[in-house]
Amino acid sequence: MRTLYILLALFLIFCSCEQKSKNDATLINSEKDKYFDTLLNGKAILDTYDSAMLLYYKEVVGSDTLNDGSITCYGIDDSMRYFYLQNGNKLHLLNKSSKYQSPWSLGTLERDFSTFFLTRIDNGNSCPSSYQVFDKTSGLNILGDKIKAISYAYLQDTLFMLYDNSTRDKQLDSITLINVLTKRREVYKLPPNLPHDIEIQIDTLTKTYFKVSLSSYVGENFEMTEKYSR
Repeated sequence: MRTLYILLALFLIFCSCEQKSKNDATLINSEKDKYFDTLLNGKAILDTYDSAMLLYYKEVVGSDTLNDGSITCYGIDDSMRYFYLQNGNKLHLLNKSSKYQSPWSLGTLERDFSTFFLTRIDNGNSCPSSYQVFDKTSGLNILGDKIKAISYAYLQDTLFMLYDNSTRDKQLDSITLINVLTKRREVYKLPPNLPHDIEIQIDTLTKTYFKVSLSSYVGENFEMTEKYSR
C-alpha cells in the first residue's frame, strides 16, 4: 500500500511539472508572437503603449485608429524606425528615422479630421515642436514633401498652418501660411537681420490680417511681433 502511495505522489508531481511546462511554453510563445507582430510590408510593429517604457514618455508610441477606419502605426527593423498610414491593404510611409532617435521624432497623432490628420513632431533638446498634416487617402504631406509647419491656428473651423521658407542653401527671409482645406498659400516677407535661432509663432489670425510673434532667447533676448494684411 505504501508503494502505491509513493507511485501516486510521483505521478501527481510529474503531471504538475508537465502542466507548468506547457503554461510556460504558452507564455513564451504569446510574448514572442506579440513582439514579432508584423505590418503589411513585413516590418516589425513598434508598439510600446503597454511596456515599461512608459517611464520615458518619448518612447511611448502605438497604433491609432482614425475616424475613417485607417490606422497610423509604427514599424522597426535593424537600423530604422518608420511611421505609416495603413489604409485598407495599402501602407503609406509618412516618415522614417534612425532607430536611435526617439519615435516621437517621427510624429504622433495630434488631431483627426474628416479627410486629413495632424501630427506633432518632437524635435528634442527643448526645441519647439513642428507639425505635419497628411491626406488620409494618399498619405501625402499636404504642406509638401518633407515640409514641417512651425505653428498652426484656426480661423473659425478651418485649420491654417505656418511654415518657414528656409533651406540649406537659402537664409530664412519669408514664411508661408496655408489653408489646409483649400490649399491656398500666402507668402509673407520677414524683417531683415533676424537672429539665426528665431522662433516664429502665429499670434493672431483673422480674415483681414495676420500677426506673428518672433522671439529668440539665446544670447541677448529678442522679441517682436509683425503684422501683415491678408
